[in-house]
Amino acid sequence: MKTQLFSIALLVSSFTFAQSWNITGNSGTNSSNNFIGTTDNQPLVLKSNNIESLRIKSNGNIGIGTTNPDTKLHIAQENTNSQNLVIGKFSSSGPTGGSAMVSIKYHSTANLELNSTYTGIGFRYGSYGDFNIENEISSPDFGAINLITNKKVQMAIMPNGNASLQGKLEAKELKVTLTPTADFVFDEKYDLPKLEEVEKHIKEKKHLPEIASAKVMEKEGVNVGEFQIKLLQKIEELTLYSIDQNKQIKQQSDQLKHLKDENEALKAQSAKIEKLEQQVQQLLSTQK
Repeated sequence: MKTQLFSIALLVSSFTFAQSWNITGNSGTNSSNNFIGTTDNQPLVLKSNNIESLRIKSNGNIGIGTTNPDTKLHIAQENTNSQNLVIGKFSSSGPTGGSAMVSIKYHSTANLELNSTYTGIGFRYGSYGDFNIENEISSPDFGAINLITNKKVQMAIMPNGNASLQGKLEAKELKVTLTPTADFVFDEKYDLPKLEEVEKHIKEKKHLPEIASAKVMEKEGVNVGEFQIKLLQKIEELTLYSIDQNKQIKQQSDQLKHLKDENEALKAQSAKIEKLEQQVQQLLSTQK
């Protein structure tokens, strides 16, 4: 009888041990029936110090810092005392170390990295502390990087480098690089339009030559770089007109001074002639 009870105890012990999950590790497991979790419609909760740290709902949503995750991964953290939410951290630096703190990839064409540096996994553009968004799709119609608010694309960067912005752009400084500039106006071979031709064009077209009309600008917009160069061209042409006009004014001033001097000399000669005439009249009167 004792032998039978001992055998039954060993069997129960073996059965219990076979169903347990050892905290020192397990081997020979089968994920179909060896796992940590629930088999009913209840969430799996992990706690530390009797405080919930992670919850996996029955629908598969995972929550950290929340008991009701509404997405596949829902992280909720209340930052106090200027605390940061740290998802990743650099463990080394240099040309062979360092990686992204956050990296979200789509196949091999799209990549979002925060604080990327040096070489390693993924792409590297820039240096320390960069926030990089990459899309390597070369199609002109697909692969734009869009910033969306109010369900509208407010800003888009296209694969060809063009960017569009819906709304106003405010900046303390804006630099536009474009060549060539308008210095060709000062070339001796430049055919400076005659002012009579410019006047005729303005009367007929109601705008300056080589400058788009207001209607065209409203319809097609304005290329700031090209427009600035065109304006500079017109300013340089105006400068040449002013220089030429100044030369003419100076020449006319010199001519006027010359005429004034001649006029003074003529007045002096006229006075002398008048005096001689008076002397002749007096001489003739005394002889009578």
